[in-house]
Amino acid sequence: MARMESAPHDLIVAVHQGVDVSFAGLNLSTGLPPWHLESEDCDVGFTSSFEFTLRAVPNEMTRQLDADFSSKKEAWKAQLEERGASIAGSAPPLPSDKFFERIEAEVTDDLGTEYMWVGGETASLESPWEATWIYAPAPPQEAGHLVLDFIAEGLKTGHSCTLDLRS
Repeated sequence: MARMESAPHDLIVAVHQGVDVSFAGLNLSTGLPPWHLESEDCDVGFTSSFEFTLRAVPNEMTRQLDADFSSKKEAWKAQLEERGASIAGSAPPLPSDKFFERIEAEVTDDLGTEYMWVGGETASLESPWEATWIYAPAPPQEAGHLVLDFIAEGLKTGHSCTLDLRS
């Protein structure tokens, strides 16, 4: 079990488009996502991975984006019923899909392990303002610390979380 060694006091690791994003959890050993084998960019030698969760803090901006999404979804449903799927097209994306695509982390440890983003999941109707990012490999047992430096729109946010892996 990892212990948080240092992090922003409120766990806010990024502010993007007027929305605070908080570090919400870590799973140090998880299976690789099924699609990693299909990616030419992913090293097939990976056998383990880890994941962390980010969550947007609800505020006026998220409420407005949710309201806009609801309106678009209702309009799409009406068109689907009236004109069919070929005319209506795909359902509108959840607003957090594009939002979380812009947030990532640079992951390092005290051993110099090279970590690679291998996938994740953004937004669902059950958790519309949550994202889980998966990196490989899982930290080696010998690693003492894992550091997540957060990036929004390609720029470091200045916020990081350091986890003590020995606890």
